[in-house]
Amino acid sequence: MAETSKKVLEKKGQGEYEFTAYGEFLSYFHAHIDIFKRLLKAKKMDPTKVEEVAKQIKSYMTGNIKKTDQFFEHLPQFATLLGVSKEEVSSYLNSNFIDVLTKVQDKLKTQELEKLTNAPAPTYSSITEEIVEGLQVTHPKDYVFAQKGILMVLENPITGEIIEPQGLMAASAKAALAMPAGSDSEKEPVSLTEALAVANAPPTPIVKKQSIIPEKEKSILQEITETFADILTGEQLEIKIGPEVTETSHQEPSANPSTTKSDDEYEIEDLEFDDSSDSKNGNSNPSETADEHDDFSDDLGIEYEEESPPPPPQVDLNLIRLGNFSIKEFMDLVQTITTYQTKADQVGYQNWLRTLSEFDKAVVSLRTQVLKEQKNEVVDWNALFQMMSTKSELKPDVLKGIVKKIKNFQIVKLTLDRMIQEFKKGSPEFMQIVKMAWPHIQKSFYEVPNYGQVQTLLKGILSRVNDESHKKEFMKIFTMALNFIQSKFLV
Repeated sequence: MAETSKKVLEKKGQGEYEFTAYGEFLSYFHAHIDIFKRLLKAKKMDPTKVEEVAKQIKSYMTGNIKKTDQFFEHLPQFATLLGVSKEEVSSYLNSNFIDVLTKVQDKLKTQELEKLTNAPAPTYSSITEEIVEGLQVTHPKDYVFAQKGILMVLENPITGEIIEPQGLMAASAKAALAMPAGSDSEKEPVSLTEALAVANAPPTPIVKKQSIIPEKEKSILQEITETFADILTGEQLEIKIGPEVTETSHQEPSANPSTTKSDDEYEIEDLEFDDSSDSKNGNSNPSETADEHDDFSDDLGIEYEEESPPPPPQVDLNLIRLGNFSIKEFMDLVQTITTYQTKADQVGYQNWLRTLSEFDKAVVSLRTQVLKEQKNEVVDWNALFQMMSTKSELKPDVLKGIVKKIKNFQIVKLTLDRMIQEFKKGSPEFMQIVKMAWPHIQKSFYEVPNYGQVQTLLKGILSRVNDESHKKEFMKIFTMALNFIQSKFLV
C-alpha cells in the first residue's frame, strides 16, 4: 500500500524541495516550543520545570491550534502558561522568531531529505495505485468516461461539462481545427473535442437518389419463392385464420389496466445520478482533501471523529499555572517588591505591576491580605474572592489555591530568614562557608514539601564541609528548619 501520511516536503518543477502547508505548520509549532524553552531558561528556571511547562504548552497547542496563522491569537494563553506577561512573550517572539524558525526549518528539511533518501521503495496494491501515486493525478470528482464519436472524453453527467483531451490528443485536435471547412459545414468546430469528432468521423453514407420513374415492384409470389426456395415441398397449405382454438381460448382477458397500456402510455422514470460513495471516494479532488485536513492535528498525536467530533475539554489555564507556581517564583516576586519599597519608587512599582499577568497580579494582591491577616487584621476571604473573580478570569477555586500557596511559601521564607540569623552566630570561618553554600541551601528548601529531596540536597552540601564542628552546626540548624516547616506547612 502506498504511503498516505502527510508530506513535509514536495518537489517542485525545478527539482527543488519546498515545505508543504503541513511542513510549514510543523516548523512553526516546533519553533514556538523552542522559543518558549529559551524564555524559561533565561529566567533561570529549573531544567526539569522547563520541560514540564513545555510539555503543557505543547499539549495546549496540539488541542487548540489548527493553522499556522492561529499561533498569534493564543499569546495570552501562552503568557499564562509561562507565568510572564503577554507583552514580554510578544517582545521575545519578535526578537527571536525569525532566527529560531530558520534553524528549525533547516533541521527539519535535512531530516526529511534523509528520510526520502533512505526510504525503502514503496509497494502498491495495484498498477492503478502506482500510476496515480507516480503522476500525482486523480480522476476529477463527478466526472465519468464518455464516448463522443470515436473519441473518449471526461463528462460530468449532471452539468454536461466536458474535459477535453490533453497532450498528443490536443495536438491532433488542433491539426483538425486547421483543416478548411468542408462543403457540408458552414463553420469550423468550436472545440478540440468537436474537431476530433469531425476529423475522425466515419464517411457519410451515400444516399441513392430516387428516380422520378417508379421501378416495377416484385410480385409477392416471386419474393416468397426467392426467400423460401429451400423449404417449399409442393404440398397443399392449410390456411388458418386467427389463433388456434384450445380449451383456454374462451378465458376472459385480464382487466388489469397496467398490463394493457399501449406503446404511447409507457412510464418515464426519474433519472438517478450515482453521486454517493463511489464519486466521493474514488473521484475525490486532492485540493478538497487538503482543505478538509489542513489543521494537521492527526499527525500531532490526536485522533478526531470527523462525523461527530467531541467538544474539546475545557482547560482552565489558571489551574495549570497554579500547579506550576513555585517557591522560587514567589521568592523572586517578593524580592522585586522589596527592592521597589527600599527605593520608595512608587512609579516604577506601578509600571512593573502593569507588565504582570493576571495570575501574578493576584499573587501580589493576595500576599498583602495574607500579611494583614498575620497581623491579626480581619480579612473577608469569600467577599474578596468574589470581587476578584468578577474583575478577572480567575475563579474562586484558583484564588483559594493561591492563598494556600502564599501561606506555605511564607513559612519557607520565614524559615530561611531565621536560618540566616542562626548562621550569623557562628565564627567568621563558619560564615565564610555559609556564604559559599547559601545559594545551594536556598535551592534545597525550594523543593519543600518534597522533604526527601530536600534532605538529599542538604546531605550533598554537608559532604563538602570538612570541619566536623561546622558540619554539626549545619546539621542542627537544618534539622530545626525542617521540623518547623513540617509543623506549619499546609497540605
